[in-house]
Amino acid sequence: MDAGRANWDDNTTKVFLDLCIDEKNKINYNKKGLTKLGSPMLCVGGIGDRIPSCGSEGNLDPVVEENVAWLEDNVGRSSVGRVSQRSGKEHVVDSPPPKKSKSMEYYVERISESMIQRTMNERNLISREEEEVMEMLHLVEQDGVPNGSELYFIAAELFRSPARRASYRSITAAENRIAWLRWTWDNVKRK
Repeated sequence: MDAGRANWDDNTTKVFLDLCIDEKNKINYNKKGLTKLGSPMLCVGGIGDRIPSCGSEGNLDPVVEENVAWLEDNVGRSSVGRVSQRSGKEHVVDSPPPKKSKSMEYYVERISESMIQRTMNERNLISREEEEVMEMLHLVEQDGVPNGSELYFIAAELFRSPARRASYRSITAAENRIAWLRWTWDNVKRK
């Protein structure tokens, strides 16, 4: 070799060109050169030999066994066919990142927030219901029923039901609403 260049004879050059032509015919070639698809490993045993499968390990000759051992020691799974030039830790590319589990404090915080939200929703519902009952009792007073009378307390008891509040509200005439209070109370007492 002179000046860092290979000195090939005609036979070696022909073998190399034949390999390149075969790979190009197999479409294992792009603008930059040969691709990794389908290309044989030239470092094991000689030109065209591949690493033997697990089933044929007993038939290996000592030179090939040394090459396989060297490959297993020096080549990581993510860089098969080449030795990593970058120093550092090898990472398996295909594996998903490890799942991060959340701490107990995180879950306790989520549960407490959920309970607080639920309590607030219940309080809002109760306060809306109380407001509606107060509105209905005010309407009963406007209809002429005095606060503290027996009919006023009957109305307060009947208005615990949303359906009864809606029924009372749907009646337009004041005297009909008062009659509805008496009639509904009598029917509720019978059951």
